[in-house]
Amino acid sequence: MPVAYRFAETMIAAALSGRRGSAGPRTVLPPAQNVLLVHCDQMEMDRYVRYLDGIYQLFPVATERQVLSILEDRGIQAIIINAGPGCLRTGMQLCSRLRSIPRYAHLIIILVIAADNMEARIGCLESGADAWMELPLSGDYLRAQLKNLLANRRRLKTCFGQSALLNQYPIASTPDNHSFQNRLGRIIADHLADAGLNVDVLARLMNISRPTLYRKIKSISDRTPNQLVNIMRLNKAAELLSTGDYKVLDIVRLVGFYSRSNFGKAFVKHFNITPMEYRRRSFGAKK
Repeated sequence: MPVAYRFAETMIAAALSGRRGSAGPRTVLPPAQNVLLVHCDQMEMDRYVRYLDGIYQLFPVATERQVLSILEDRGIQAIIINAGPGCLRTGMQLCSRLRSIPRYAHLIIILVIAADNMEARIGCLESGADAWMELPLSGDYLRAQLKNLLANRRRLKTCFGQSALLNQYPIASTPDNHSFQNRLGRIIADHLADAGLNVDVLARLMNISRPTLYRKIKSISDRTPNQLVNIMRLNKAAELLSTGDYKVLDIVRLVGFYSRSNFGKAFVKHFNITPMEYRRRSFGAKK
């Protein structure tokens, strides 16, 4: 398992135990920003080079086999898939396929689709794409979209890489449960800011059925999937509150709550203290 994902073991162990502690991340130099271009003919490739060259390193490929080969050999951060006229079904199938492979499921995927095509827009959502863009492409919009998605992903990874969640509590010893916990923690970490992350979405991201997800989580804890996600949200919120670097409203957004009111109620229920009081006590403890 790559070093960059080992923090997921810490996250999931802490949430399963329902407790907090401290753990420091391993320092890893950020990789180059590599973008994989899929199903692009020469004319399209020239357009992407014109828009993105000098900012990202581009890797054009045509087939799924080539996609998997590049992903094995290169540190790819984002994938742009041409799902325009004649490529819609193939593009969506490739997106779904990548989301089902644990070591690639975290990658940013943008689907490029035909304009004013509702079927394509729905397909993008169903296949798990992070975003879609409609033809004809705007270079400024493409650059802004990529920059925003990559920045959001880096912020989330930084938050969880610096997490103060426990790592000393043992996780399940069997290889199967170990792999499941690591994958579950990483997927929740990557989607924690998504307020719509629930058991159905989580089961889809894990590429397993809802009953199987319940059964697997039950085998390693006494919690439901929604409880597990909620605990991770609240533990992360507590860590962010203790730093003093974020406003409460920003923390509400970062940990995926719909409103400050709902966040406050859940926080009090879990910690028996309000978020602001938690922050004040944290600052007092540091003096």
